[in-house]
Amino acid sequence: MAWAGLGALLVATVGMAVRGVMNGDLKVLDVWAAFVPVAVAIGGIAMTVLQAGRRTPATPEEAVAALARKVARDWREESRHRGLFAERRMAVRWRRRPGSERVSRLAAELPGEGVLNQLTETFARHARAGSLSRLVVTGEPGAGKTAVCVLTTLELAEPAGPAVPVLFRLSSWDPARPLTEWMTDELTTDYPALADRTRSHEIAGELVQHHVLPVLDGLDEVCDPAAALRRIEDELEGRSLILTCRTADFDRLDAGAVLSEAFVVRLQPLRADEARGVLETACTGPDLEPLAAALDSRPGGSLAQALETPFMLSLLVARGGSLPGELLSATGPGAGERIKQHLLGAFVARAYRLGDVDADEARRHLAFLARNVDPATGRLAWWQLHRAVPRWVFLAVALGSSAIGCSAAAIALFSLFGRPLMGLWIGLGAALVGAPVVELVPQDDPRRAKPRLRSVRPPSSHALQRVLGFGAVGAAACAVIVWFLYEKPQYAVIGGVLSGITYAAARYFSEPSDPVEAVTPVTLLRSDRSAVLYAWLAGAVAGALTGAYLGASIKDGRRTPQLDDVTLIDQLPTAVEALMGAAAGALLSATGLGLMAIGSSSWGRFVATRGWLAVRGHTPRRLMAFVEDARERGVLRQMNGYYEFRHRLLQRHLAEPERAGSSALSADGTCPDRDRARPAGRSA
Repeated sequence: MAWAGLGALLVATVGMAVRGVMNGDLKVLDVWAAFVPVAVAIGGIAMTVLQAGRRTPATPEEAVAALARKVARDWREESRHRGLFAERRMAVRWRRRPGSERVSRLAAELPGEGVLNQLTETFARHARAGSLSRLVVTGEPGAGKTAVCVLTTLELAEPAGPAVPVLFRLSSWDPARPLTEWMTDELTTDYPALADRTRSHEIAGELVQHHVLPVLDGLDEVCDPAAALRRIEDELEGRSLILTCRTADFDRLDAGAVLSEAFVVRLQPLRADEARGVLETACTGPDLEPLAAALDSRPGGSLAQALETPFMLSLLVARGGSLPGELLSATGPGAGERIKQHLLGAFVARAYRLGDVDADEARRHLAFLARNVDPATGRLAWWQLHRAVPRWVFLAVALGSSAIGCSAAAIALFSLFGRPLMGLWIGLGAALVGAPVVELVPQDDPRRAKPRLRSVRPPSSHALQRVLGFGAVGAAACAVIVWFLYEKPQYAVIGGVLSGITYAAARYFSEPSDPVEAVTPVTLLRSDRSAVLYAWLAGAVAGALTGAYLGASIKDGRRTPQLDDVTLIDQLPTAVEALMGAAAGALLSATGLGLMAIGSSSWGRFVATRGWLAVRGHTPRRLMAFVEDARERGVLRQMNGYYEFRHRLLQRHLAEPERAGSSALSADGTCPDRDRARPAGRSA
């Protein structure tokens, strides 16, 4: 229906132009010049469609190879930030769950208990050989479940096997939705450059069905774990997989009876002697002796219980094994929790000991970010931070910027006709109408690619509504301006149609398409900004063509007697007037289209968000530089286009102001100077 409406509007415009020629109101040359931009736009769309139809589809083998390379590259880089080096891994023990599957080849080869490397290497070897391998890893928070997923993914991805391991964080999945459908969307979002960018969703669906080994992390974080488990069993029947879950939740679901042919293991807590061995290997100095003595004297005490997970032990290793004396001897209820909170606070303090970032300020900024992660997934997205800003702020910014931009452009144009005040009122009117309309439209998701004609796809119904909205605003604005300057209505109609097509086309060709670069938060921000700049450029070029036509027609088409006193029109050659019209058209179109693009874009909202949060003291002025620096320091980690805190325990610690503030005092000063040069501690 929408495309039919556009076609009818174009036919009506052509009809009016023909009528104008027959009546003598328009010249044939003027009509031809007017429709050059239309012909160029239609020709570009037609060429895109024809080229897309002739393109050779990517083969499944090419898509699998591309995905395997990207998985290996991404997780190799991320494992470095997580400290999962071979020489720093702890010998975490696992034990077979009673009643676990004993028939599969994987279960037959593995003993009743062992160490982590043995488990990941054996699973990878069986999965690469094509044997049915279903592994379920349970454990307490911080026990190393996600580390198992990362290490196994790297084992399978290097070298690539018949199935590509892809890690899916189940926290963002609603079990009411089919698992494979959700996995397809996640794969399209996280790994979109799969070879053929116009068919990425179709390719992702085929990969999920036939070539992906699902690594499903966090069954306990799903809103309905029981329903999720049934879907996993039904939709992935007979397929290899890895699934992680907290031990208590897994036992409560009786998941071992639901998930068939699965080898279920539980990651064992670190014993006091194992924790001491890790500390003696990684740390030296006088602070280690009282710590070792406390572990030896109370192997089941609060200190040993606080260090029974690799995550907490790695935080202590990073501090060189140093703990205040009152915590070494702490006993009673809550003692273990106090030790954990101290280690979490000390980790943040130590992360910012070096560099020009104040540790207290960094902790305050991190606390704000921790309170603004997605509560369901724990993800931090820069394009969602606008939710922490009052809505009126964006409206005020939009009104101010559009009032200045539109008024300046309109005054520049109408000053040529001796009517600057008219330009001011038209510019202010456009701002007062356009800014609220743009702000009422929900923010776009990041446009994750620079526009390319060959990657354009037919828009969805939602996207088409925005395309038509952009076109309608552009058409109305141009028609109003032309109506004030030209006598014949044909000029207003033709100018409005040309401007509407320009705005709609710019919006259409900057719709989210598949990126050619790796998806990271920084590249998403840059690509979205590039899409806004492209809208400015597209508006300027097409506006110049429309303005050239209108400028060349001003002598015969101007409104009389209102513009009879503008002698400049009669004095200048037509060619000069066409050039002046092109400049005016480029200025007006670029200003209007650019303001609309930035007002509805993620980048535009983020610019206002960043400024507001910095003024309020919630975040630093250079927010993206701060979060990238936090990632380099190990406080944050990157999951494709999102950030996450190193661990949910750290995020929850920072999100509670009383904890984030109280841990700082004891965290500082007790860490010896040798910590400055010590690398990050071991990780599970």
